[in-house]
Amino acid sequence: MQIFNPDSKFSQFIYGAADYVKLGLVFLLFSIPGITAGAAAAAVMTVGMRIERKEAPTIFRPFWQAFKDNFRQGTVLTLIFMLVFGFLAADWYVLMQTEQTLLIRLICAFIFVLALLTASLMLWVFPTLARFDLTNRQIIHNAVIHMLSRFPQTLLALAAAVGGFILAAFFPQVLPVITFFVPAFVVWYMSRTCVKRFRKFDRSLEEEQEGAAREKSSQDNLQTNQLN
Repeated sequence: MQIFNPDSKFSQFIYGAADYVKLGLVFLLFSIPGITAGAAAAAVMTVGMRIERKEAPTIFRPFWQAFKDNFRQGTVLTLIFMLVFGFLAADWYVLMQTEQTLLIRLICAFIFVLALLTASLMLWVFPTLARFDLTNRQIIHNAVIHMLSRFPQTLLALAAAVGGFILAAFFPQVLPVITFFVPAFVVWYMSRTCVKRFRKFDRSLEEEQEGAAREKSSQDNLQTNQLN
C-alpha cells in the first residue's frame, strides 16, 4: 500500500516522530545525574535542529559527540540555573512560613514570575549553546533576545513540559505515556522553532557583516585614492 511506502508522507512522519521519541528518552537518560542535564539538552537540540534541517541521518553518534563537546560549558550553565532556582525556592519557602499578608503574596507572585522566566530562558540557552560558539555571558544575552522574540512559542513548550510533570505527579499510571511523548514533543517543537529563529538571526548577522565589509572596502578605496 502507498501509505507504507518509505517515501510516503505518513512513513516520513512516523520515522521523524520515532527519532524525536529516541531523543527525548536519551535526554532523560543522560539527565539523571542532574548536573549533566545542560550538556544533554545541548546535544539533543544539536541533533534535533539537524533533523529539522534534514542533516541528521543518525541519532546516537552525533548526540554523543555534541554531548562531549558541550559538557564543560553546559555543566557550568546548569550550575548557574540550579543556583538561581535554589535561591528562588529558598525565598519561596521562607515566605510561605510567614503571615500571608498582601505584600507577602505579591512577593511570592513576583518569585513565581521570575521562576517562569528563568525556565523559559533555559529553553533557549541550551539551543543557543548548541548552535553558536559563544561565551556563557553571550549565550545568556542572546537567549534572552530569542526568548522574548518567540515568547508565545516558548510558553507553549514550557506548558507542555510542566504539564507533563504535573500529570505524572498526580496520575502515576500515565507516566510511561508522559515519558515517551512529552520530551519528544518539547524537543521537536523547540528544534523547529529554533531553526526558524536562528535562520533569521543568521541572516541579520550576515547582513551586518556584509555591511561592515562594504564600509571597510569603501574606506580602503578612499584611502587608496587619497594616496594616489
